[in-house]
Amino acid sequence: MRAPLCLLLLVAHAVDMLALNRRKKQVGTGLGGNCTGCIICSEENGCSTCQQRLFLFIRREGIRQYGKCLHDCPPGYFGIRGQEVNRCKKCGATCESCFSQDFCIRCKRQFYLYKGKCLPTCPPGTLAHQNTQECQERNPGQKKGRKDRRPRKDRKLDRRLDMRPQQPGLQP
Repeated sequence: MRAPLCLLLLVAHAVDMLALNRRKKQVGTGLGGNCTGCIICSEENGCSTCQQRLFLFIRREGIRQYGKCLHDCPPGYFGIRGQEVNRCKKCGATCESCFSQDFCIRCKRQFYLYKGKCLPTCPPGTLAHQNTQECQERNPGQKKGRKDRRPRKDRKLDRRLDMRPQQPGLQP
């Protein structure tokens, strides 16, 4: 009778020590390499609380998540400062880089930036700049498309008038 009771006490003591050891690992000072800038850090999940001016960035992999404290949020995320914690939040689905949830700085492929929004096509009156993926306002002096030009016979008439010999003292 004493052997099962001793074994039960030994197992209970081991479980209690394991829980105590795990608690010590979860609350760290943030001095370790993976816990830089952390106030509370866990070996399994990284940072859960950051120092005052840093942003908490939570990376998710499947069902796991891992926290890290950063000075700036990575591309595709923007920083939100709060009373309790500063967090990195993901940009909209079409944004590659953003200033806030509603204001993109750079768009993902196949989208064009126009007034902080990423659009599949540029709105009327703008032109798509392929290198920057931005919609730019059309300048009034900018060369027009073929259908906007004057009819061909009017241009020929203008050229003939320009080629006529000038009479002295007369202005065209």
